[in-house]
Amino acid sequence: MKTKPNNSPGWSLLTKAFVGAIILLVIVGLLSRFHGVIPILITALILAFLEVPLVRLLNQKMRLSWGLAANISFLLVLVVIIGLSIWAGIAVVGQLQSLFQVLQTMLMGLPEQLANISTETFMIGPWQFDLSQLDLPALAENLLASVQPIFRQVSTLITSLASVAIESLASIFFTFAVAYFIIIDYPRIRSAIRDIRIPQYQEDLHRLRSALATIWNAFLRGQLLVVTTSGLLTWILMSTLGLRFSLGLGVLGGVAKFVPILGPFTAGLVAALVALFQPANWYGLTPFVHGLIVVVGVVVLDQLIDYLIVPRIMGASLNLHPVIILLGLLIGASLAGVLGLLLSAPMMASLILLGRYTFRKMFDLSPWDPPIDVLREPRTPPARLVHFLGRIRRIKSKDHDG
Repeated sequence: MKTKPNNSPGWSLLTKAFVGAIILLVIVGLLSRFHGVIPILITALILAFLEVPLVRLLNQKMRLSWGLAANISFLLVLVVIIGLSIWAGIAVVGQLQSLFQVLQTMLMGLPEQLANISTETFMIGPWQFDLSQLDLPALAENLLASVQPIFRQVSTLITSLASVAIESLASIFFTFAVAYFIIIDYPRIRSAIRDIRIPQYQEDLHRLRSALATIWNAFLRGQLLVVTTSGLLTWILMSTLGLRFSLGLGVLGGVAKFVPILGPFTAGLVAALVALFQPANWYGLTPFVHGLIVVVGVVVLDQLIDYLIVPRIMGASLNLHPVIILLGLLIGASLAGVLGLLLSAPMMASLILLGRYTFRKMFDLSPWDPPIDVLREPRTPPARLVHFLGRIRRIKSKDHDG
């Protein structure tokens, strides 16, 4: 069957630029007008992205159709979420609420406590610490003025979680509905994305899609494992060190891994305050020594997670410089609040990938890094080894001639 020739005239460069500018303006206008829907759509996309592997497993291993596998998977996820909310939600929310209320009370008495501590001298092994030279009460008052409003807002937020959940029931239903339809049509959506063709740029599109998929796959699925592992290990550590609210501190330590650098620091500070103002501990230590041990334990645990667990789960796709991470946190928080804060790392990694590609294309450079084997210089044998091998060859040649 012969295909009809394309008689449609091509667009000039000016027409393409004009249409592109109009499309860009429409997208910006829609984003500014319906910015409240964007977090819901992003959450639905993340939920669908996390659930696709389970649907694929049911589809391939159990030979179920994609629609049936999607329905079973979605129902299973709903049962798990509701079950975990009923089983652990009340206990976790109760512990977090009590934790922040106690911390608020501790902060109110922080100047008096530090005034008493500043008159003492502490001995830790061969080292002696004299805190009388530090103006700890004034430092505590400044810290209290900065931190107390934050704790009051967090405590109020946790207290009103139930009412917020009820008021946001429509948003939650909409999020799950969008995620459900994305999962149902995932094969068609994936095929449509793969069928996007730009003449002479098929290889570039393929490599960009693969690189972006690696970044977001590592973050969304890998970060979930990192957060769960970190929360469980923090709970075990806090329970072992005899801290109150160990479950709440474990949840806080796990969620803190979503926010690089600042998250673990904040969780460690909260744990240190709990240890410092706790009436007693299992080991009979002074509050200062107990708090110091908690800080050391949190730092060691965080470093072990960063150097032993995170590289194995997430690889090097999000290996960003700390300055870039902090910059991404500020930009993400200012643009999209909490959701922007949580997604700042993969967004910065994606922007760096696209920015590097654009920069290299603008200066007619290869947009892709050379293979590792090309970067390795060929190894030349040492001179002594070459001389020794040459002597062996000469000796063999003489024996052969003889």
